Amino acid sequence: MPTPRPIIVGTGIAGLWTAWRLASEGVSAVLVTKETLADSASAWAQGGIAVALGPGDSPGQHAADTIAASDGLADPEAVRILTNEGPDRIYELLALGAVFDRGSDGKLGLALEAAHTRPRIIHAGGDRTGAALISCLAQVIREHPQIELVEHTEVTELVTQNGQVAGVTLLPQGGTRVTQESSAIVLATGGVGQLYAVTTNPRVATADGWALAHRVGAQLRDIEFLQFHPTALRIPGLNPAPLISEAVRGAGAILVDQSGRRFALTFDSRGELAPRDVVARAVASADSSGGAWLDARAIQDFSARFPGITAMLARHGLDPRRSLLPVAPALHYAMGGIQTDLEGRTTKPGLWAVGEVARTGVHGANRLASNSLLEGLVFADRAGRSLSRKLPTRQGAMKPSSTSGTPDSGADEKCEAIRHEMRNLMTAHVGVQRSEVSLLLAEQELDRLTRATPREAWRTHNQLLVAGLITQAARGRRESRGGHRRTDYPPDSLKQEAV
Repeated sequence: MPTPRPIIVGTGIAGLWTAWRLASEGVSAVLVTKETLADSASAWAQGGIAVALGPGDSPGQHAADTIAASDGLADPEAVRILTNEGPDRIYELLALGAVFDRGSDGKLGLALEAAHTRPRIIHAGGDRTGAALISCLAQVIREHPQIELVEHTEVTELVTQNGQVAGVTLLPQGGTRVTQESSAIVLATGGVGQLYAVTTNPRVATADGWALAHRVGAQLRDIEFLQFHPTALRIPGLNPAPLISEAVRGAGAILVDQSGRRFALTFDSRGELAPRDVVARAVASADSSGGAWLDARAIQDFSARFPGITAMLARHGLDPRRSLLPVAPALHYAMGGIQTDLEGRTTKPGLWAVGEVARTGVHGANRLASNSLLEGLVFADRAGRSLSRKLPTRQGAMKPSSTSGTPDSGADEKCEAIRHEMRNLMTAHVGVQRSEVSLLLAEQELDRLTRATPREAWRTHNQLLVAGLITQAARGRRESRGGHRRTDYPPDSLKQEAV
């Protein structure tokens, strides 16, 4: 009887790299995605990858910047691993055929972004870094004989046996559920953006991984720390909201209010290059008082430097050389997630997590710009290597899930109004700023929505579950730190409580 293979769920950079690393170590793997290889937050990433490769820079300085941005909650050892192992992952990407932008001297181009003390952001195709890297890795994955790719397939549950995760229940599009045994499950399902009314995340970012892990008892940690990108394009009714990269502000764009006043400096002396949580609150304040705009008219050769953003703006009738660009904060990235060790193991045997779905400890309360793709590479690599050395073993055959063989009920299609209400609720009450009153209201309303949701609508129930868990975690942290801002516990308040 063949040995069950590891199953990797999700095809962002972390999922793809885990599959490639396992295959490169001689371990066959199954890679499952609910849509296609192109549908992930990684593929949408504009800002690039932060890595200490330039003159005057070092992994130690990169680590110091990462810890400073984390508002004191990053794990120093995780950050050390991230910044020290990052350069090797970039060299491996280059060996696989990835092409990064270079200067006239032929060396990798290094850009500056918010809260970095050195230019260390490398890009591919200007502002198309994520798409370029996913395209490169997708070609490698599709051609590798030891990787089986399963597209248009959802994971509806994790199957446990003898206290450990032993397999998954898969639901192919238009098909029926089937139970598949596995030697290890690696969740690489990305973020939770679609729990909010406005997000930069793709529509597949529906918090699946957190729900799956929580339902089998794996620990979630720091999930109250959510990063709202300060400069999503503000077009009413447009979701996902197109992102105007951090790099645009790094290139000299400034934020102005309805009177043309540059307001970011009022909130922080670093202005537009302050950490994202600070800039997001500044933009939210201006937006609530009449609007916020990004002024990029002084940037030379904007279209050459940011071709993707230029094309996106043109589709909405905006020209960055002449137009002020309306912006607002949008849910962008989850700093917390499924608790893992430094090799990707969760607290539930047989279950691993990599990428945004995981809480590795590198981000703390606030992610440093362009560390996300690097985290996906570094910790996926560690997970793949660790799994290849010693895959978990089990005794006895796994029993199929009780839902195996059943088709999807279609109940979720009738729950769009419930999900719409949930998204507005989370944005209004568990968003850029929260309070005890807003969080209590959110808990009550989420409970009402849960009771109104048919049992068969499992996708909607998963989203409501995670929304409730985020709200509870936000209530439990009675302080303001990083991406978690409580108006009833301001940062300088003497009534801050330790958590």
